Amino acid sequence: MTLTLIVLFSTLFVVTHLVLSHGSIREGLVKKIGQWPFRGLYSLISFLTLGPAAVLWWQNRHLGPVLWEMPFWPERIIAGLLVLFGFFLFFQLLATPSPASMMPAKNEARGVLRITRHPMNMGISLWALAHLLANGAVGDVAFFGSFVVVGILGPYHMDARLKKTRGEDFIEFCKQTSVMPFSAILGRRNRLVFDELSFPLTLIAVAVFAVLTIFHSRFFGGELF
Repeated sequence: MTLTLIVLFSTLFVVTHLVLSHGSIREGLVKKIGQWPFRGLYSLISFLTLGPAAVLWWQNRHLGPVLWEMPFWPERIIAGLLVLFGFFLFFQLLATPSPASMMPAKNEARGVLRITRHPMNMGISLWALAHLLANGAVGDVAFFGSFVVVGILGPYHMDARLKKTRGEDFIEFCKQTSVMPFSAILGRRNRLVFDELSFPLTLIAVAVFAVLTIFHSRFFGGELF
């Protein structure tokens, strides 16, 4: 029963998150109840779905059949690098406005936005993906998988909305950048400029990663090394 509830609430979190953020549905609700009431409703539904999923998962970690189990050291190294890079993206966002909160200079992508125009979403997705590699039980997959799905698909809904509201400037911005990290750079639509990245924030990301790695077993369980 508990496993079913974890899967159910995790699925509801994904479905409601993506459905409510869908262009026509979101626009219709905003027109009916207003921007801020919609945001309140959106947040409330997220809390009522993700909250129970998180509590149930935390109390019943590694529940259900194990779908996969990677070799210890390859999994630890890959997962560690994913989390570290996720922290890097997340903290670099503090030095560069995201497209959702503030439009960068016209037709210009700087800093971490050259890597991905949605650093927060990608950072969360990488963190969740790392935990998926390390935890293959059905309950773990349902819980962490919900973050991966929302983190990857959510930006495309956001982009569609911003293209309508911000027009050609944002459309051009999207052409120069990518959702998936390094996709625009590999496609030669952009380039990596190290001087635009914050070195102090990079050090903070590494420090936070190191602290959480050292104390992970004490606070969250699971031996990392």
